[in-house]
Amino acid sequence: MVDWRALPDESTLSATEIGEIARRWELREATGFSQSIRFFDFEDNGKPFTQVAVVLAPDRPLVVDGRRVVFVASEGGHDNGREFFSDDLCREGAGPWLAKRGVTFIALCRLGRWNFLSEEPFGSWRDVPLTQRMPIFHRGQNAHWSESEYDVFAADGVSSVTGSEHCRVPKPGSDLEAHVMALTPTTVMRGFQQALAGCPEIADRANVLLLYWGFSTGGAFLWPFARHVVPDGIAGFGMSNYPVALYATRAVKGNHRNLYEKSALRLRERGRADFAYFSGGLSDAEREQQWGEALRSPRFKSFEDTFMFFNVAALSECIARLWFSGSLPEDIRRRGFSDLLKSNLDLAFPDAALSNVRVLNLTGTNDEIQPPDVVRGVSAVVRPHCQTYRNVFLEGLHHSISADQARLFGSVWLEAIDQRYFSPL
Repeated sequence: MVDWRALPDESTLSATEIGEIARRWELREATGFSQSIRFFDFEDNGKPFTQVAVVLAPDRPLVVDGRRVVFVASEGGHDNGREFFSDDLCREGAGPWLAKRGVTFIALCRLGRWNFLSEEPFGSWRDVPLTQRMPIFHRGQNAHWSESEYDVFAADGVSSVTGSEHCRVPKPGSDLEAHVMALTPTTVMRGFQQALAGCPEIADRANVLLLYWGFSTGGAFLWPFARHVVPDGIAGFGMSNYPVALYATRAVKGNHRNLYEKSALRLRERGRADFAYFSGGLSDAEREQQWGEALRSPRFKSFEDTFMFFNVAALSECIARLWFSGSLPEDIRRRGFSDLLKSNLDLAFPDAALSNVRVLNLTGTNDEIQPPDVVRGVSAVVRPHCQTYRNVFLEGLHHSISADQARLFGSVWLEAIDQRYFSPL
């Protein structure tokens, strides 16, 4: 039995230890749950947006020290939250697995990623050609963006290493450009706030043990959101962090190019090459089968590249374009250009809001995106601001939330929760 209060930082759990923990929690399936998809409409920077939240509410909640356990999650870089519920083999995802063990699971989908024009579950993009996918910002939009609204160019030299093939950029003066400019990091924070304010599952905050998990790029937005709605803890797996922490891990090796990368207003298409990067162990037939299911996800990254990669020159350009576009409401203009720029840049940095937050950051030893040296560098930047920050490496796991991995890292989380790792000292 692992003593989570005493476990040293940067410990590695062996496959045997993980398997033993998983077997205990596999037997703890105890309840059914309900699922609801909720939409929250709001305006920001003069444009309409719709925040989506997918909520799994257990019939019998898991209660620790009188508090119901609630996870708030945000999806990875090619997804819209779908993979939290069903993986590319149509197997049970992390959300239902946790809900069956009493965890309330709330997935906050990043703006622009939900296909409101689809009648399929979870806003599927499968029927939209990959080469024509652009963000849908609100549920009042009645058609996909026309190809006349954007230009296409090669994805050479972008910050990601995972093999994107094409980029799309709105044409100057287009309606698409105006909406892309209006979607700033602070707009994402406002969407998350709107959703959680509208979720009665966390209304009684004193009786909720609130934990955040952003898979992959989702972490770059849930960590900053912790400054607005402070959780009790961060239960990470394969989770990115504050943008400045990612920059620090590159700067230590003399790599400063992200600061200047021209990612302003760019969408990056994540096609077959990107998919193959994460599916090296599959046969061609297996990869083809899973690719067909993966096409339900958006498979693009847009505004988030600029923020999460700490492309501060591009972020400053986006804010300046927005300011001088003439489309901002008067209440924002009264606060001034400096306030608009600073409020967005500030989200890239940790601060004292984390002083009571306990962090358990799990990472697979075979993680393709966040190997141990990167994880250690990131934690060194953020750890001083948190009450407790512990890295734990899981032997053999990859950068994936597939069903076979979800039951493993999910069991590790539940074991730590059960042993009061996230409870007040």
